[in-house]
Amino acid sequence: MKKLFLMLAAAAAVASCSKDYTIVADQGEAIAFNSFVENSTRATDLTYGQVDLEAFNLYGTVTGTNGVINIYDGCTVTGTVGADTWSCPVSQYWIKDAVYDFAAVVDATVTKDTNNPYMPTTLTTVADDDMNFADMLYAQKLDYTASAENNPTVAFAFEHLLSKAMFTVTSNTQDGYYYNVKNIKVNNFESGTYTIAYADVDGKDNGTWAGANKTDISFGDVDNVRSTDTNGKTCATQKLLVPTTDSFTVSCTIELWNDNGEAEDVKLGTEDKTFTVEQDLVKGHSYNFALTLSVGQKIEFTVSENPEWTAGNGGADITL
Repeated sequence: MKKLFLMLAAAAAVASCSKDYTIVADQGEAIAFNSFVENSTRATDLTYGQVDLEAFNLYGTVTGTNGVINIYDGCTVTGTVGADTWSCPVSQYWIKDAVYDFAAVVDATVTKDTNNPYMPTTLTTVADDDMNFADMLYAQKLDYTASAENNPTVAFAFEHLLSKAMFTVTSNTQDGYYYNVKNIKVNNFESGTYTIAYADVDGKDNGTWAGANKTDISFGDVDNVRSTDTNGKTCATQKLLVPTTDSFTVSCTIELWNDNGEAEDVKLGTEDKTFTVEQDLVKGHSYNFALTLSVGQKIEFTVSENPEWTAGNGGADITL
């Protein structure tokens, strides 16, 4: 590799996004970025809509004869999905024959380590008080060797790092009966940490997930499910979950109601149920868990014998 000449603002050896340090090459061209979010890779999964991505945090290094230098350290890049170029607050320039690594992160807590002090090592979920995870996104571009000119825009194809789930309830009850399914919960993790592998598999990072402190995550209720709901009824709440290869439990309370001709609906029974689900939750995949309920066999009636009158023994003659 040819000798890498660097001009650094001030005397800093590391360029931070909090300051306007710039690496400059003679007649160099600026590094530009764009971005898009890919859909789930499973054709059988539901589509939950396009992510309205407006910003991401950028990390990057350049490696030359002087070693590894940090050029982006979490600065916020803004734009619109599909735009040709996003706005980066720090101007950096391509250096011929230098090798570049980039990472982009959305809605995650970033941790680094001493072995790689410039690029993210792990990403941890961010959740509110109701266990609603932010939609963690990640993208990377690794080992790009710059040319003297005509270098491409760095295009980030973000992937979802979490799994997404919902519930649909179907009933084969008869007219006059319906179900309320209350307090649907999934036993998943209240936090999760993704360790970045920096190894591409079909263009994606082959990192690993670890969860901590399992807890019940609420999906809410599905009410008034009737046999006429041929496609079932879906809970209003869709949740992001930490990916896992372990089985998990789903719990809910099932109420059976009858409104057949009564002034007020009558609750016929309540049952608490817990199910064990043998299903891997894979990052970037969405899942629709189907719960089918039945009121049981319909009560029907028939007459087994039509009784006849039988003459009694004896009796008295009555004379008027």
